[in-house]
Amino acid sequence: MVTRKTAALATAVVVVACAAWVYADRSGPAATAGLQHATDTAELSARLPFYPVLHAPSERQWRIAEAERRLAVRCMAAHGHRYTPAEIPRPGTADADHPLPFGLESPTAATASPGPSASEQRESKAFLAALYGPDDRRISARGRTIKVSWPAEGCQAEAEKRLLGSERLRWLRTTIQLGEGEQQARKDLDKDPAFRAADVRWARCMRAAGVETDDPVNLLDSLPRDTDFATNPVARADLRCKSDTGYLRTAYARLAVVQRAWLDAHPATLTAWRSLMQRQDAVARDVLG
Repeated sequence: MVTRKTAALATAVVVVACAAWVYADRSGPAATAGLQHATDTAELSARLPFYPVLHAPSERQWRIAEAERRLAVRCMAAHGHRYTPAEIPRPGTADADHPLPFGLESPTAATASPGPSASEQRESKAFLAALYGPDDRRISARGRTIKVSWPAEGCQAEAEKRLLGSERLRWLRTTIQLGEGEQQARKDLDKDPAFRAADVRWARCMRAAGVETDDPVNLLDSLPRDTDFATNPVARADLRCKSDTGYLRTAYARLAVVQRAWLDAHPATLTAWRSLMQRQDAVARDVLG
């Protein structure tokens, strides 16, 4: 079954495969200790070791994404098509992707995954073929649980080739490894004694509220997508119990430890990530300059 959690993970990997993100080293106890003093869940999420890798906007990411956008626009114009993708927001104005590894965190949480834009859905077959190439010409990379398929031809592919050269497949594989690493860290967290104790406290609170559940992620997945979390009694009980038991603060603090362990155990993945990021940024600066 595809849940909101797994769908969000797959979306994050796909997005990151065509736009770069900066990795900032946050090793050591200070990063984890800072989680104990964060004021809200957005700040807690932003201090996770994987956050700057897969989710945080940065100037470098903006340069790469904007260069890719401009290259695709020029390529489409050369093919006789007017392509007007939305401008890439600068980091100071962009909303960072905030995953929900522990289910609902606020009454206004957004859980929908982005789909094709309405403008692209209205375009002709010739336009889409120029942008994405033939449907049967794809490159793909597979990890243990994630598979990404990407256009091999077309203006989008040409823009990426300008940035990555012959390293597109390596980039896909690296982003898949990081996406699966984030997923594996969340699974490993279920074995952590402190996190399991927090789960028990939350579930006990939920039972007292008349809700039988032992997993806040499954609870969120069980709610209809059009649920008004501010008024739904189950959602309100979930948020109240998380607040009363300090669930999210404990969960994020322990997840930071587990994520750091995964990253420390896979240094080659981050080495490849940094190398490919530097390559794309160097080309992007030339394109934008």
